[in-house]
Amino acid sequence: MPDEKKQILILWVENKPGVLMKISSLCRRRRFNIDSLTVGASHLPNISQITLVFQEDKSKLKNISNHLNKLIEVISVQAMEKENMVDRELVLVIVKNAKIAAKIFKKNANNLSVRMVNNKKGKFVLEMVGSGAEIETVLNSLDIKKEVIKLVRSGLVAIKL
Repeated sequence: MPDEKKQILILWVENKPGVLMKISSLCRRRRFNIDSLTVGASHLPNISQITLVFQEDKSKLKNISNHLNKLIEVISVQAMEKENMVDRELVLVIVKNAKIAAKIFKKNANNLSVRMVNNKKGKFVLEMVGSGAEIETVLNSLDIKKEVIKLVRSGLVAIKL
């Protein structure tokens, strides 16, 4: 996804059943498409962090932030800025052969972690961990239809500095 329109929100929410449904329903009603969504426990008891990624202008992001802040279970909403955050994503990819795996290792950016996690039965499974931009660079270098058997992405996680 192009970085210039990618907007990231971090939500701190009560860890209760139904909270994620309320958030996703609100986004649906407001016609916001969620490109990536990750949820995990935080360092605080009974509080979870949700990372939402949208392809929207900043003005529209302010609109959805205001609506999310109105939900009782939402403790805070933070719009992330590139210079004040660290983001990571995990990708597992099965490639067709060792040459393609080697190509990915060569395309590897300095901060991108790439490792072979399985090469049994002629299937080469690679794990890539890096920033969203680094992952996109490597994936854009591949001919997905010809070189990739299967690919799965974890979704972006981010932390404010």
